[in-house]
Amino acid sequence: MSADQEAEIIALLEDYQSTFETGSREEVQAYVHLPVAYFSEDDIQMRERYPFDPEKLRELTGFHHAKMTFNVLHMDDRKAHVLVEGTRHRADDSQIEALAAVYILQKRNGKWKIAAFSGIRKTD
Repeated sequence: MSADQEAEIIALLEDYQSTFETGSREEVQAYVHLPVAYFSEDDIQMRERYPFDPEKLRELTGFHHAKMTFNVLHMDDRKAHVLVEGTRHRADDSQIEALAAVYILQKRNGKWKIAAFSGIRKTD
């Protein structure tokens, strides 16, 4: 894995996270290949649009920002597996929840985007 490729993946995910904090579902959707695979608690879904509405999340929980780390576990020229861990917070920096996720990114037509993901809310 080259340092430049890894930096490209991390930069994309940081932009994605920033957009998730302030943008709409449509703006976040620009970071995923469609259909996108979403591993829920019960099944695997192929979604024709991004499965979460960040505006509703902000409204329901007070979500303002996240503190996330992105660790590229494995990658080649066309695919990357990334471990995502962190917390979501309100504007006063109080914690809403802790999360861990695995994202699979693919490079298609010269663009890296999220092709599949699965997240778990951490309770410990």
